[in-house]
Amino acid sequence: MIPAFRKKKCMLQALHPATVLTLALSLVLVSLITDNPLFQVAVIAATAMLAASAGVFREWLSWWKICAVVGVMTLIINPLVSRYGSTVIWRGPSVPVLGHLIITAEAVAYGAGMALRLAAVIWVFALVTLAVDPDSVLGLMRGRGSSSALLSALTLRMVPTTVRDASELLDAQRSRGIALDKGSKWAVLKSRLPLVKRSMSTSLDRAIGLAEAMESRGYGSGRRSRYEERRFGLLDAAAFAVAAVIAAVGIAGVAAGVLSFKYYPVLSMRYGAPAVLLMLAPLVLAMGMMVLSEVWKRSNWLRLRA
Repeated sequence: MIPAFRKKKCMLQALHPATVLTLALSLVLVSLITDNPLFQVAVIAATAMLAASAGVFREWLSWWKICAVVGVMTLIINPLVSRYGSTVIWRGPSVPVLGHLIITAEAVAYGAGMALRLAAVIWVFALVTLAVDPDSVLGLMRGRGSSSALLSALTLRMVPTTVRDASELLDAQRSRGIALDKGSKWAVLKSRLPLVKRSMSTSLDRAIGLAEAMESRGYGSGRRSRYEERRFGLLDAAAFAVAAVIAAVGIAGVAAGVLSFKYYPVLSMRYGAPAVLLMLAPLVLAMGMMVLSEVWKRSNWLRLRA
């Protein structure tokens, strides 16, 4: 499955791209400023709800492989290089560069917390990738940036298109009985070399066709026009309010120490009703966005004002 944007009938894609980017920025902000791992889980769950409301949950969930790789690396590296913490769980030999190995429970917990933080940020960017039209985002650049926006859009489209073409070429070769996955690694790699040549030829043909299409539509011959004019509506105001509340909850919780979580020298976390309410805030707000999205699908009045 190629993790790329696909047009769907959902409220999140109907919003102004600046609105969705603001909502994503609020989630990234609270993930970066908060050390509490439970709040990171709440941010991930809220992002999952938004992905489900946009109809891209399956594609969004496929990013778990990236999160797992980054998380495991963080979980392994931090205990090896950190000597902080009072609860020693293993004393190892002396290793060049790293010195005497001492692994503490606090260092392991800190690595797990940082892995959760990275996973939250990665999954927020995954939501933006899957639910926001890249052309609309790059279209926010106006004036002198229009040429750069067009170049960036064409470049971003090249990667998933090339991957799809390569997959189709491999399937066509396998259907003709060509053994592509047998033999040594060198043999498998050698069987892919003709694919590179064909992919480059296909890319050049597509580039020529795109240039001819742009020329036939008068690109660069006069004042720039727009196929679709995006305006801010009532739903954008609601989404902006949700983003503002999420950011305010995270900042206020950190400033007041309600969401505090200390890894060193010993693990400690503040409990209480305020902490629970602040942790549940992203979930409640994301659930409200899900309900609003379902109402949007059934209401012509809301769809006309999106």
